[in-house]
Amino acid sequence: MSISLTRRTLLMSGGATMIAASLPRFVFAQATPVVTTQYGPVQGVTEGGVSRYLGLRYAQPVSGANRFLPPQPPAPWTEVFVADRHADTAPQGPEPVDATSVTPAFAPPDYVEAGDDCLALNVWAPEGAAGLPVMVWLHGGGWQSGSGSCAIYDGTRLASRGDVVVVTINHRLGAHGLTDFSRILGGDFADSSNLSVKDMVAALKWVQANIAAFGGDPETVTIFGESGGGWKVNTLLGVPSAKGLFHRAIVQSGPLTRFHTSEAADNVARLMLDALDLTEETAPAALANLSMQQVLDAERKVMSEFPMSFAAPGFPTGFWPVIDGEFITRHVHDPDTTPANADVPLLLGQTGTEFTLFMLQDQAAYDLTDEGLEDRVTKMFGSEDGAWLLETYRADFPDYVPSALYFRLYSDYAMGALSNTILDVRAATGNAPVYAYRFDWMTPIMDGKLFSPHTIEIPFAFDNATTEAGVIMTEGGDAVATLAKTVSEAWVSFAKTGRPAAPDLPEWPQYDPQARQAMHLNTKSHVAPYIAPPAFAFFQGQLFARAGIE
Repeated sequence: MSISLTRRTLLMSGGATMIAASLPRFVFAQATPVVTTQYGPVQGVTEGGVSRYLGLRYAQPVSGANRFLPPQPPAPWTEVFVADRHADTAPQGPEPVDATSVTPAFAPPDYVEAGDDCLALNVWAPEGAAGLPVMVWLHGGGWQSGSGSCAIYDGTRLASRGDVVVVTINHRLGAHGLTDFSRILGGDFADSSNLSVKDMVAALKWVQANIAAFGGDPETVTIFGESGGGWKVNTLLGVPSAKGLFHRAIVQSGPLTRFHTSEAADNVARLMLDALDLTEETAPAALANLSMQQVLDAERKVMSEFPMSFAAPGFPTGFWPVIDGEFITRHVHDPDTTPANADVPLLLGQTGTEFTLFMLQDQAAYDLTDEGLEDRVTKMFGSEDGAWLLETYRADFPDYVPSALYFRLYSDYAMGALSNTILDVRAATGNAPVYAYRFDWMTPIMDGKLFSPHTIEIPFAFDNATTEAGVIMTEGGDAVATLAKTVSEAWVSFAKTGRPAAPDLPEWPQYDPQARQAMHLNTKSHVAPYIAPPAFAFFQGQLFARAGIE
């Protein structure tokens, strides 16, 4: 073990720099070689053959004049920046949903707080890496919460394989990232639309400019994300200026096809001004003087008028990307338009029973009898359609108990139909291969009643299923470790080649809108339709009708 003596350089607002301490700073770990980035030298820490660099700023803090402006490049520095601590998480309020049994796995380190100095990323690279594929993770939490510093997102295990560099990023959220003042205020705020997504593009540009110095290949970059992170991957697929910044895309449990109209975004912006006690006349001079907490308080007031509907997740509500005519020009995945990044191979899927994580207040749903299952499905879809749906699902999943069947069916309706729509459109209109998966493994936590919940594939994709954070979600064990090795291998294979594969898996078929085949991942994986085709057609019609979309 060596000791590195250096001073930490912190990037501050307005392009200034400040030395956090004038005394030498001791780093009790093996120091990595100093890496030169476009802004200045950085030094991380190496342990177990993996070098980590935490809190690398790709833009200035979002305080003061930067509060509602596009990301501004940090000022260059000359002294070595010791990259051994995560930066702030983006300003955010409490979680939009109640805490669950998996929530502790998503905690960042205790020292991390929400703050304005949040536009930063983290890099994990195998020691001595050179020219490796890069996997850039976009965190979950919808558009309102989350962090790239969560324990379950730690890139050490994935990088320790020796064949990939892992990056996680932070970006603005909620009102800070998705209040669009461009039309109602103009002037200095003419570019204030889609700031959250512009932050992501800035981070990807940083990767293009700097990742080779950390051992990554800027020409083989995969973006991947789960839940809200999946929304963000879909969004970037529809951003023309993101073209060439990534070369593969993985969407995990996060289907999104539509953005706000300018009228809807203007309504949200006016509600923000009302919540801040500002007018269109007084706002331009006042917005630069707002504190983080003032913006968060106003965001909470606005969001009380836009509750998310779990009957149609992934459709615009509240703070959401907007078609602004320049940065985002069309809805993504519409059948009549080719997305901006149609040449990017796509891997997309979801877990088996997504909604077991969201419906914990409905305790009866976790202990259904056959009669209770039939009653719920009939009330949702009518007696005639409910009958054939139940017959279909009972035939496809003969080992499922009634509650598991209910959550499988409901999850396929409320999320799967939208995912399956994206698969169909992308396979038909894009010019790159598309692959589908369902993650069917069932966790034993909570007496097994979560089955295959939302988020459960994350520890397997990161090969973190048997880490301290992963055990919270999986309870660990040899079978879990084996499945994590298989899933992470498939994800890395896709990042390398654009095709998912692993030694323990059957041949993974390319998705097409006729056969609709997907890999169903479990301790014994198999290939089968993503959703039973008749059920998908029915769910799609129901979902889009309820969302008011033809």
